[in-house]
Amino acid sequence: MNTDPKNSMMVKQIDFIIVVRRTKILGIAITIGIAFIYLFGLLVADSNYIENFEIVNLISVVLLLFIVPASFFVRSKLLKTTDLSNFTSKYFNAHIIPFMMLDFGALFCITTNLFVNGNILYASIGIIISVISMIMILPKEEDFDFVKKNSTAL
Repeated sequence: MNTDPKNSMMVKQIDFIIVVRRTKILGIAITIGIAFIYLFGLLVADSNYIENFEIVNLISVVLLLFIVPASFFVRSKLLKTTDLSNFTSKYFNAHIIPFMMLDFGALFCITTNLFVNGNILYASIGIIISVISMIMILPKEEDFDFVKKNSTAL
């Protein structure tokens, strides 16, 4: 029987909550950054329009649509390898890597559609998809039960 207080389930759960909150703060900061870039891009979108360049706008939105399911897939794969012994790094990475993927897709879509070739409709679609995806990927404190189950399965 393990009597070390540092390895008790309550301590692990508190550590997990701390990791979740830190990761959530980072995800929210990334989402706010995406929204600010979108809002600033709206100021210059009308002055940037190149004829016959709409294919680039469309490609940026399609790329974002491919990145969203890929980020959810990466998150689920990384979460499956997370247990109580490694949750500090693995759980963090299971969210940061999808955040990075979504951030890239969102910024590419927003900058292409606002700064390169002004298309407010595609940029708005991109920001909506990005923000919804980022909110869906944010970590939850309820994930502790899933991580605990992974630990007992090993």
